[in-house]
Amino acid sequence: MTTQLVRDSMKLMADAGVDIVDIKWFDLTGAFSEHQHANLEPVMTHRPPFDKCFVTWKGKTRSHPSYEVLMLVAGTDPNEGITVSMWKGPSGTRLRPIPAMFYFIEDDNIRYGAVNDDEPIDKELAEIMLAQIGVWYSAMDQRIEAYIPSMRDSFTNRRKVQQGKLPTYDWTTVWIEPSKPRQESKGGTHASPRLHERRGHLRRLKTGKNVWVKSCKVGDASKGAIFHDYAIKEST
Repeated sequence: MTTQLVRDSMKLMADAGVDIVDIKWFDLTGAFSEHQHANLEPVMTHRPPFDKCFVTWKGKTRSHPSYEVLMLVAGTDPNEGITVSMWKGPSGTRLRPIPAMFYFIEDDNIRYGAVNDDEPIDKELAEIMLAQIGVWYSAMDQRIEAYIPSMRDSFTNRRKVQQGKLPTYDWTTVWIEPSKPRQESKGGTHASPRLHERRGHLRRLKTGKNVWVKSCKVGDASKGAIFHDYAIKEST
């Protein structure tokens, strides 16, 4: 079963008319603490693993025993621009929306600006948003716990899909690990998996250079599809 924070966030977006199936979901709770220093280096070297990602976090701050941050990230190419929307506030209250911003990489620098001219974003808030993205990027380079839902093959679900409604999902827990060196094939065959979206990730070439591999769809659509969200834990 996925985390309660992700389920609450899904309901929030669905109530706002957003198609939650188009979004990949991450729970960042436990990936960092209030005492962790901001690190913007991953923002320079990494990209969002999918075109639309929703990142959640819940934890303690210096002022609140329980605080929540929700973040919607759209886009995959920082040279063209990544859009970030954020909501934050004490748990149990109406979360405060932060003016949407975008960032891009230019001349080895991170540059940012407000999405709407009438909703400017100040430097402190922009750096908080970029720092949260940096933590998210860094966490995905480690071994992380992921929740992967799959659509239950039932008459009720098939009827829901025909009516344009969201189906009921079964959830399983898996682990996502950093990319391993490719090994030589030992022969043999394997069945093609169900259609799923492979996340974007860093790949280290034999030359030592790091390149970003874009997300892509793989697998056999005739065998069904898999929908992903991720819960990220702090490295040990």
